[in-house]
Amino acid sequence: MTEQIDALKALQMALARLGYYTGAIDGLFGPRTDAALKAVAAEGGAIRNLKPAAAAPTGPIIFQGSARYPVDEIVIHCAATHPDWMRGQPLTAKRKEIDRWHREERGWRKIGYHHLIDRAETEIGAGVEGHNRGVIHVCLIGGAGSAATDPFERNFKAAQDRALRGLIDAIRAETAITRITGHNDHAAKACPGFVVRNWINRA
Repeated sequence: MTEQIDALKALQMALARLGYYTGAIDGLFGPRTDAALKAVAAEGGAIRNLKPAAAAPTGPIIFQGSARYPVDEIVIHCAATHPDWMRGQPLTAKRKEIDRWHREERGWRKIGYHHLIDRAETEIGAGVEGHNRGVIHVCLIGGAGSAATDPFERNFKAAQDRALRGLIDAIRAETAITRITGHNDHAAKACPGFVVRNWINRA
């Protein structure tokens, strides 16, 4: 029975990430789960193409937006800034400048990252809600000129490594994270300037 509930929770999370399901991730097959599956079928989707999390959530879950998308992924980015960018300025000033880039140059409502990690270990700043369903976006300050396959230490400091790992652990304590990826796992980009899966496995 427990395995069946866990499997249904994973399916509900997959349906929610795709925008079909807005109910609770409770592992119970109710009207909303049934409607979500029917909506997939009506749009020509195939249930086999849904890719639920490899493991069903076992801890707390946080949700995004009024549609309550379950958060189960962290995507890591870099700001593509040089090491001396805004040297001596507090993280709040750097966050404000990145917010300006996103609003004025990209036309977004606000900064697209939830968290920024500066080049000092103690400076972890909270951003604001991002734009992708069920994802927490974390941005490392630095990374200008980096390549997608660079080792982490080529573009970032050891303090940032420790801060990023600590932040990931803190986020995992708040919600059932099942995937940690880089921007370059989702698009043909160098960002965040390293291969996230290699960095994770190195710990």
